[in-house]
Amino acid sequence: MPRTKTFGHQKRRLIRKKTSVCVASEKCDVSSSKKKIEKSKGYFDYEDNFSAESQSRFVIIDLNMLNDSFNNIAKCRYCDRSFCFDVAENKSSRRGLASSISATCKYCGSSHGSMTSNSVPAGYEVNLRFVYGMRCIGIGKSAAQTFCALMNLPPPPAKFERLYTPIFNALETASSRSMLYYIAY
Repeated sequence: MPRTKTFGHQKRRLIRKKTSVCVASEKCDVSSSKKKIEKSKGYFDYEDNFSAESQSRFVIIDLNMLNDSFNNIAKCRYCDRSFCFDVAENKSSRRGLASSISATCKYCGSSHGSMTSNSVPAGYEVNLRFVYGMRCIGIGKSAAQTFCALMNLPPPPAKFERLYTPIFNALETASSRSMLYYIAY
């Protein structure tokens, strides 16, 4: 005779939680990330951060456009000719996103070279800022490599993980200073 009762398996019932009613100041259809961004808007002034006087600025420049600009506005100081410059990148001296660019006169051969980023104790500023930016948005080296490849940029710094140390040291210093400031008041 078969059993009439089954053991171990009970039918589960769905119990729905009561949803809270939205407060008048909050929007129900807005994601929590958007709420956080809206809340933090007062902390970061985008216009002030990118002023040329306060710090160096980084932009992506096409070398062909830079070459055209040099030829339109510059004269060689040695041979006094216009439209004579060739702007080129020295790929052997590339350090992550920092490159060496030289402008060479076609007629007299004089050249002037410069790195595209300032040097800091940890390497180059553009590389440090790039790693910091990638860490802030929560992605690492492989995503940075993909980003650079898609944007047709040089590959990110080979010492990607080594640049974490100066970033963490700076964050630790800033947080300890802010805590000391908070304790003092």
